[in-house]
Amino acid sequence: MTLRQSLVLSVALFVATSTLSAFQAKPVDLTGVWTGTLTRAVGEPAGAHLDLKQKGAELTGTAGPAADRQLPIANGKVTTVKDVTSVTFDVTQPNGLLIKFDLKLVDGRLKGKTLIEANGETREGILDAGRAK
Repeated sequence: MTLRQSLVLSVALFVATSTLSAFQAKPVDLTGVWTGTLTRAVGEPAGAHLDLKQKGAELTGTAGPAADRQLPIANGKVTTVKDVTSVTFDVTQPNGLLIKFDLKLVDGRLKGKTLIEANGETREGILDAGRAK
């Protein structure tokens, strides 16, 4: 390969990689308080209060029905693929009830499913929360 061909190839690779990086998703920071509702298949919608702390792909913090009823988040992860930010975490209540959250950031709101596991049964719910003002 000649020097000229090597130079042209190097410039082409540089342009291609810089163009691709311009289209990559910007990192999203979910740190802060989020409030909304948790709707279950049975019963009335309940309040939802999330106090999230994000550091890279790791998510920690607390979640519960209200600011004064919070439990720690476990296994929290944030991923962004093709401009879609996904959030997963678990919350275990003192009585052993496990709630698994599988959310997406949609129009500035955290929306998605919850799976509530207790006594060998699984119930689904829907969470919709926005940043507290």
